[in-house]
Amino acid sequence: MNQEIKDQMRAAGVNIEGALERLMNNEKLYERLLGKFKADTNYQGLRDAIEEERYEDAFNCAHALKGVAGNLGLDSLMNADVVIVEKLRSNSYDGLKDDVKVLTETYNKIMEAVDKLG
Repeated sequence: MNQEIKDQMRAAGVNIEGALERLMNNEKLYERLLGKFKADTNYQGLRDAIEEERYEDAFNCAHALKGVAGNLGLDSLMNADVVIVEKLRSNSYDGLKDDVKVLTETYNKIMEAVDKLG
């Protein structure tokens, strides 16, 4: 992973060092996992479920996304998602679509950097 991508990821709220620490500093494995994250369907599933007001499905996707984001050091994504998870957990749906907009902005910034990995 080149320095430009690392800088872009850090600017998007990614804790690269924390993720690498969990992966025993295996940068190639980290890059591979980030590549697999691109195929993860939980983000889109969350968006679709909220749009369709399927809140149990939305919770399941949000909860899974939070875990994956946390493990990969995608701290800004995880933090934006925690807000959604907690609202869904407490059946409080006010402002949920605005929260998803924040999540989407964060997701897009991270994915822009991840896409450069190839």
